[in-house]
This record gives sequence, C-alpha cells and structure tokens, in this order.
Amino acid sequence: MSSTATATALRPTFAPINPTLQQLEGVAFARPRPRDLKFGLTADQIEFFWANGYVSLPGLFRHDEALAWQDAADRIYHDKLADPFNARYDFATVKDDQGKDTDEQILWKIDPFYDLDIVFRRAVFDRRILDALASIYGGREPRLFKDKLIYKPPHTHGNGLHQDYNWWQGYCTSLISVAVSIDPATEDNGCTVVYPRDPRDGYIGELGTFEHKIADAVDPAAAVKNIAKPGDVLLFHCFTPHEAGPNKTDHVRRQMFLTYNDSADGEHYFSHRDHYLEYYKQGHFSDEVRDKVYFE
Repeated sequence: MSSTATATALRPTFAPINPTLQQLEGVAFARPRPRDLKFGLTADQIEFFWANGYVSLPGLFRHDEALAWQDAADRIYHDKLADPFNARYDFATVKDDQGKDTDEQILWKIDPFYDLDIVFRRAVFDRRILDALASIYGGREPRLFKDKLIYKPPHTHGNGLHQDYNWWQGYCTSLISVAVSIDPATEDNGCTVVYPRDPRDGYIGELGTFEHKIADAVDPAAAVKNIAKPGDVLLFHCFTPHEAGPNKTDHVRRQMFLTYNDSADGEHYFSHRDHYLEYYKQGHFSDEVRDKVYFE
C-alpha cells in the first residue's frame, strides 16, 4: 500500500457541521450509546425496580472485598480526622442510654470520600455497580453524581423519612443511589428502610420548597428493612421514600452511599459538590467562622 493510501485509510471520519439525522447514524459521539453489560440486571430485576423503586443485590461483592473496605474506612478515619472546618467531615452528637444528647462529638460521615483511598475509587467505578445501573438506564453508562461514607457510630442518629430528590431539586430525575454495606446492617443499628413505590409517580409534595412531610403518603406496613451483610447492595431511586433509625448498638455501621445519573442527562458531580459545600457552610457554621470552612 502506498503512503498516500495509508494516510487516507487512517484519516478519521468526522460528522458534517450541519448533519442530517441520516448522516448521524453510526457516529459514536452523537449520543450516549448502549453497551454490552457483563453484570447487567435480569429482566425481572429491572421490572421489579420500576414497580417498586428499589432492588436488592445480595452478595454482589465478596466478603474479602468488604474486609478491604473496612480497612480503608479505618485508614481514612484516622488519617483524615482532624479539622472540623474541612467540609468533608460531618460530626454527630453521641446519645446516652436514655437517648439524651451528651457532650461528645464523633465523626458521622465523610462526604465526599471516594478519592481518599484507591480501594474506594475501585468500588465506585466497579462494573458490577455500573452495569446494574446501565441496565436500568437502557444500556447507557451511569455517571457519578454524589458519594458519601456513613460511619454511623454507636448511639448516633439516623435519618427521617424522605425522598432524596428533596435535596437535589433542579437536577435530573434519573438519580439512583447505591447503598453498599461495609458492615452488617440490622434493625438495631439503623438499617435503611424503603417504602415500595413506582418512581415514575415522581416527587411527593411541592417542588421549590423543603417542606418535605411525606409520612401520610407511605404505608408503614409496606416498609422493607434492608437487613444486609457486608458486600450486599441496595439500589433505590431518588423518588423512593426511605429512612433509617438510630444506631442503638455498641458497634459502628458503615455503608457507602453512591449516587449516579444516566449519562444521557450529562455530568453533574462537581456542580453538585460545589453546591453542597455552600449549603453545608450556611447550615453548619456561624457568620463568625464561616470563612474558615474549606473543602480538601
């Protein structure tokens, strides 16, 4: 083959500046495209998710992988537990045996966290999670939206009944959270409780406000407790009502909460992180010290 022919063969093909729909067919970068999914959900699991707003994936990760997460959680807890003005770190008040507040403050979560240890970086982008989500997104790749590591130490609070979209109003509605158990999750240590609901029914309440009182919209008898072993995974939609009780035990209950969106809805990780930082500063610090708050 001549050098001219070789150069022609290697020359990339670009879409026209003003392409027609026919000309766009086959252009890989024209839109998010489905991919082959080695770890995709079954048709029954996808149908269950869209009917109930969640799906459980027990044993998605191995026990040895969960042990590695436990070690990593210990590392970043001790290495990074330092400055209360670093907005990554959220502290909670420890309660006594009667449920009353003590003077003790303890690290409750790191938000965000995945960039602090290679073990967590691998987990966040593991194909077992991404393929499961892509199954729900019609084969399109998910994009990370938010990540937090909840330590939930002994005798600390849980979270009241809510839909996650209450805090994410204005962002896309394809958001799905992935709860990955690092430690056993039980009713006593405040496991996540979901209330089955078709996510296509949308947001409960009035958008544009944080008056998110939804207890009357769920059936307490329908509650599903996510009793989980290390390595178990729960996927739930941003419109799925859920809550978690306090940790009444003497042991920590750690979980990764990873949220993704359909790649068809774009990239929102850094815009949301910056928004969260400002919200955190306003809600947790007085005017006198707010300028000291930073993110690192």
